[in-house]
Amino acid sequence: MTTIILIKSVEHHASIREILGSVVDDGERVHFLRLPTVRCLGPLIQEVNPMLNYGVDYTITPLPKGYDVSTLVEFATEFDANRICIGITDRTLTGKARIDDLTQSILLYDDISGDFVVGEHAIILEDLEYGD
Repeated sequence: MTTIILIKSVEHHASIREILGSVVDDGERVHFLRLPTVRCLGPLIQEVNPMLNYGVDYTITPLPKGYDVSTLVEFATEFDANRICIGITDRTLTGKARIDDLTQSILLYDDISGDFVVGEHAIILEDLEYGD
């Protein structure tokens, strides 16, 4: 299996830990895909330590400036990703996860579909299927 973890901030350690600890399987391939606004994942990766603490193989790939959802879906398609995971960055006053524009764009994109799961710190689109 292959999982893409979309990194919108290096401050979201809890979402990365939740994804690696309860979503990703041991030995799975993980692609940390960082937004252009995220400068460096070094400290986050050192603290979380995906290989030692979670037994996963990983890569870090930056999205290009000016990316759009089709860029992300092309990346997912290229690696035949089974999941796209996104940290929850905002909540409503009642504590529900607020869907940001990027997450909404992924969910509404025509060429990708899957099951939508909301965890404590992360939103997961899993069992992905790709259009033509």
